[in-house]
Amino acid sequence: MEKDIRTLLVLKLGRGAFRAKDLANGTIVSVKSPESYKIAECDTVTFEVTKQWQFKKTTYLSGSLIDHHFDLEALDIPGHEFREVALVSALQWYEPYELKGFIGECLRGGKRMSYAFEDYTGYGFYQADSDPVTEANESDSVDQKYDKLAKLWEDYPQCIDALVHMGYLNFNFSRSLRNAENCHRVAIHIAEKLVPPGLDGIFLWSELNNRPYLRALHGLCLVAWRLGNFAEAEQVARKMLRLNPPDNQGARFLIEQIMQGEPWTED
Repeated sequence: MEKDIRTLLVLKLGRGAFRAKDLANGTIVSVKSPESYKIAECDTVTFEVTKQWQFKKTTYLSGSLIDHHFDLEALDIPGHEFREVALVSALQWYEPYELKGFIGECLRGGKRMSYAFEDYTGYGFYQADSDPVTEANESDSVDQKYDKLAKLWEDYPQCIDALVHMGYLNFNFSRSLRNAENCHRVAIHIAEKLVPPGLDGIFLWSELNNRPYLRALHGLCLVAWRLGNFAEAEQVARKMLRLNPPDNQGARFLIEQIMQGEPWTED
């Protein structure tokens, strides 16, 4: 009998199970697997199905994990549209004498165009005047937060803010750093998908719809730093500063510590 091999994108992890999208047909499935501890959110999994059944509206699979890896190219999620706002200069936030050292390196070039992403925050997605990301983060337990965020990302894959906050939850546990890294990398990939190569623009924190993207960069910087990947952590922090010169996230302080080789601490 021919084997039933599926390629799945992991959406959510559970105890002895995971929820995934079948990349062949886009259907959502719940997979029972004792090997689920080996995988992370956003992994692409090759899975041999030995049993399939339906309960209410959910399709369940069980079988064997053949392979798993992280593959941005497996994502078929549309990117984020964005629009021009205005030409701005770093001199709006810095005196000329402050533009020296790595700050000057990051902000060189005079005036640049600033941009704002369209609204993919999830606000009003389920019902008018609702904010499912905030509601998830106000849940009583970590499990409830995770479940609500994962459900939102499943229902609305362009809502990278759900994915970013899943990454932050994973960052709280050293054993889940790969999970956090995956979440942030995918969020950045979705946000940047429609950004032309070489576009040297500004995405200000003051534009609310830019915040999920900037949070994703911040999350990836912290993961890289915590893992001891100083070169990548510095690169991402410098990118954050160039994208958002007012530096609401404190990228310049991160750069300074990372350049000095200071290890990541919870402080």
